Amino acid sequence: MGGLRASRFIRQPADATFNPNSICMHVDKYQLEAKIRQHLASRTISDAFDIHGETETVLNSIGASLSEFGGELSFYGKDPIVPSVLRFGTFSAIGLAVKAAQIASIWRMKTGQSQNIHVDVRKALRRFATFHEGTLELVNGLPGNMGSDENTGVTANFHQCKDGRWVFFICNYPKMRNTALQLLQCPPGHESVAKAVARWNAAELEEAGGKAGIPLYMVRSPQEFLELDVFQSVIKSQPLISIEKIADSDPIPFQQGGDVLGGIRALGLGHVIAGAGLGRALALHGADVLNIWRKSDYEHSLFHYTSNVGLRSSRLDLDDATARGRFDQLLEGADIFFSNRRSGFLDRYGLAPDELCRKHPGLISATVYFAGREGAWSERTGFDVSTGAYAGPYWLESLGGTDTPTLTPHTTPQISIISDYVVAWLGTAGVLQALKRRATEGGSYTVSVSLSRAVAWLMSMGIFDQKYARTMAGSNDEHAYVDPDPLLAETPMGFYKGVAEQVYMSRTPGHYQYPLLPLGACAPEWLQR
Repeated sequence: MGGLRASRFIRQPADATFNPNSICMHVDKYQLEAKIRQHLASRTISDAFDIHGETETVLNSIGASLSEFGGELSFYGKDPIVPSVLRFGTFSAIGLAVKAAQIASIWRMKTGQSQNIHVDVRKALRRFATFHEGTLELVNGLPGNMGSDENTGVTANFHQCKDGRWVFFICNYPKMRNTALQLLQCPPGHESVAKAVARWNAAELEEAGGKAGIPLYMVRSPQEFLELDVFQSVIKSQPLISIEKIADSDPIPFQQGGDVLGGIRALGLGHVIAGAGLGRALALHGADVLNIWRKSDYEHSLFHYTSNVGLRSSRLDLDDATARGRFDQLLEGADIFFSNRRSGFLDRYGLAPDELCRKHPGLISATVYFAGREGAWSERTGFDVSTGAYAGPYWLESLGGTDTPTLTPHTTPQISIISDYVVAWLGTAGVLQALKRRATEGGSYTVSVSLSRAVAWLMSMGIFDQKYARTMAGSNDEHAYVDPDPLLAETPMGFYKGVAEQVYMSRTPGHYQYPLLPLGACAPEWLQR
């Protein structure tokens, strides 16, 4: 790979056991908590990590293996790449690798051909954190933005409460912003919001925010996160990727010829990053992905320019009988339905995953949750950065720093974000596994992933000593923050410069039929197969 030294994976037989009808990470589900506590007690001062082994573990957990695609997987680069105490490069690279391995496995099923895969850990990190920098994704030379939410005081802001604890707001959509300001009973603006927040205790404000349906969370240490009911009763016993067979159907083989996912149709209610990002991953390899925006939905151009690459989209008012009828017709022709909406929203519109799978034989229903589908916090809303606040990562980087603790919290150094795209890629890997099973045994399947579960996995892979992370980041070529490979395209919106997938696949690199389209620009209909 361009003369770079890469570690190589010697294929081994998969040895994980799994229930074919309900596949979960069964290898001591309580080990997640034990690993995090161990890493908190003994911070890492080495860049050594078994990235191949962890990739294989994730694949084994859903009944897959690196041996299935017949080639070699190689990596280059090591954390820390940015001065963070968490392995964000490794996290990103594994997410991309498991997705790529599943694509290569399907290609081998269809053609008998094997291929090699290479992931540059340094570039994987840049693919993961594309939109934050504001320079990597441009239309006619201009970046996307969130201009409608400037200086509201409730968009990616930390505020201190009267008990000295901190809360983090990420109310970056109009309805959320208005609800937050109504809860606080103050006008927009950092100073007015700070004064209003200072009248509350942090835990009480978090609870009020949860009842109001807004992403407002108290900044916690990882130790406090591990004691929460949502961790103890939901997250620590939850698989990283859940696949469940809901109903039987005749097998539906993959379409012969064409792209890896040629003939596959995916209908979405995806927004922001994790939901739409799952659609982007499918579109890269030939699926017809149609994302639906409701009449009242709003999206920032910052997110449009990143996660909606490759997607077609339409607007349908799901509260209108005629439009809902059209939506249901689209569902009849879909192989996959994906969303990152709360359980209550899906239930209200008759889109609960189990219900859909029973009603539509052969359908794969994939859902991204904040915490989990059921149990504690199942009705809470939140973004990946919300988990950075309530689950401990932001505390580790700031208030709880082992080198230079800060008096105020801050986000992840240099990249800010926590897990969105990785969750999208893990969800995609689950969908691809369900497609593989559908092709041989038939069936309808639910697939689910969780932002909160993903951040727990991230912390379970190790926590660097802060001084070590700051010293090693950028210290040599393996730890360098390098430029990603670009994606360049003329589109109906103008000249688009984005970020390619940062995965080398020798036979199926992928391409986007529709690199970037205006939101709602397409008729609500499927393309011809």
